[in-house]
Amino acid sequence: MNHYELLNIQTDCDFATLKRAYYAKAKQCHPDLFSNSPEKTEAFRRLVEAFNILSDPERRAKYDESLRLRARVRSSNLSPESILDTDADDTLEELIVGNSPPEDATLMTLFRDLERTVVFITWREARTYYAERRFRIASRLFLKLVVLAPDNILYRVYLARSFFALKEYSKARYHYKAALNIGERRSPPQNLMTVREELDRLRKKENPLLHRIRKALFPGNAAPYVPSDEQMIREASRAMQNILDSQERKRLGR
Repeated sequence: MNHYELLNIQTDCDFATLKRAYYAKAKQCHPDLFSNSPEKTEAFRRLVEAFNILSDPERRAKYDESLRLRARVRSSNLSPESILDTDADDTLEELIVGNSPPEDATLMTLFRDLERTVVFITWREARTYYAERRFRIASRLFLKLVVLAPDNILYRVYLARSFFALKEYSKARYHYKAALNIGERRSPPQNLMTVREELDRLRKKENPLLHRIRKALFPGNAAPYVPSDEQMIREASRAMQNILDSQERKRLGR
């Protein structure tokens, strides 16, 4: 039984249908509802695995391709191992994005938390709309995620990308900068060069003349990265120097 059959959905179903099917099935096998029955626990694990793959546009595309390959294998009597690769499981990474899981958390406890995790469901739904280039809907969902987890860099960047695609450049610039500020506060600080490159492309699109001036002042790349604490020191030093210069001019009668 493949993931679509497990959820009783069509292979071309949209995210809303997938989500409804997932919640309906979860009520039938969630371990908490059946005294942690081993059979129900295993059924729920398979259900979460199916949703985890089908709710991710990229992983769903790979899974669909694997189904097509299996169909060819069955029709040609080839060995599946000769052409199929094992899909790397990034479940843990995605489940804990923006969160601080307890040290004793296991994959199973994270899977069980998935059914109650609004943030995760919203993240997958937003990514689906983004992949479909439905940026207006995606931006609303990414904004909801930013409100729920304001220090999550990934949510900020995808929100900025959505606004960029919608040509709402000032909003995109704001969230790109917010992502950079969050990265700067991390320990150790994260330079996030990809985000800087995207911000530079946005500035070029938004104001080509100003972008050319910036490039002339800082040839070879965008303006150099300067941590905010260093920026504050520089600004304070400039302000102090201006005061001293002003006092000196007054003393000399200029």
